[in-house]
Amino acid sequence: MTNKLTGAKVLAKMLDDYGVTDIFHVPAVLRTTMVELEVSTSIRRIHAHGEKSAAYMADGYARASGRPGICAAQIIGALNLAAGLRDAWLAKSPVIALTGGRDQATKFKKAYQEVDDLPAFEPVTKFNATVDSADRFPDMLNQAFRIAVSGSPGPVHLQFKGNEGQVDQESFNENLSSQIDSTFIKVPPYRIKGDPEAIKKGLELLQDAKKPVIVIGGGAKWSSAGDSIAKLADILQIPMVTSLNGKDTLTSNNKLNMGVVGTYSRASANRVVVEADFVLFIGTDLGGMITNFWTTPKI
Repeated sequence: MTNKLTGAKVLAKMLDDYGVTDIFHVPAVLRTTMVELEVSTSIRRIHAHGEKSAAYMADGYARASGRPGICAAQIIGALNLAAGLRDAWLAKSPVIALTGGRDQATKFKKAYQEVDDLPAFEPVTKFNATVDSADRFPDMLNQAFRIAVSGSPGPVHLQFKGNEGQVDQESFNENLSSQIDSTFIKVPPYRIKGDPEAIKKGLELLQDAKKPVIVIGGGAKWSSAGDSIAKLADILQIPMVTSLNGKDTLTSNNKLNMGVVGTYSRASANRVVVEADFVLFIGTDLGGMITNFWTTPKI
């Protein structure tokens, strides 16, 4: 190994500093970085059967740990990796996808494996960008982690120059900072307080209702709010249901847990919501799945 500071060394160290423990990938991508991970960190390189599998594994890692899951593929497998991000996108799971990409020097010259894969990542990512210089590794990786875990979490994609991301072999300017921002290691990076007046009004509506119900989504899971919501429901004796993505927010033996609502759900959960005179949604959108195609509750 050379003592020259390269993009690979910077990338490996930053991933380690962010607390990454595993990378799920299909070779060959960022080869020099993978070597640095082996010799300089304890990060495990998990060789997946296919690119979609790598994305699914990174998604599962993110959901279980609350930290961004990392997956990677060379340019020829990038479209498969993008297809695997669909579930992570729908579940608002912080996955960071790293792929190889086209080199400016060989664009439109019928280069080996040259296909513009970048547009395929647009529908399934919060942030979709290219990295064309080793000197951009720190700010682009920091931006990827920040966007993946902030607000409503979700996947991001960085496409590294070279079909295998060979840009990581370039020299890195040692005058540049490669410091991470530890605020964005996991979800949620920070807490935002709600408007006290809006909260007060919501509680008044909840207390005045004759048959209220609380619907809990995956956002409550990412915020680790399950225990607080369950405590509120217990004090007020209000039944709760969850989205499929928020199912593990509540324990299955909670007497007020009526199960999963919407599509792929329990009839009892849907009935509780349909018959309610006030429905409080927490940490969820009002899409077709949780509302059983906009029939639960009746509007």
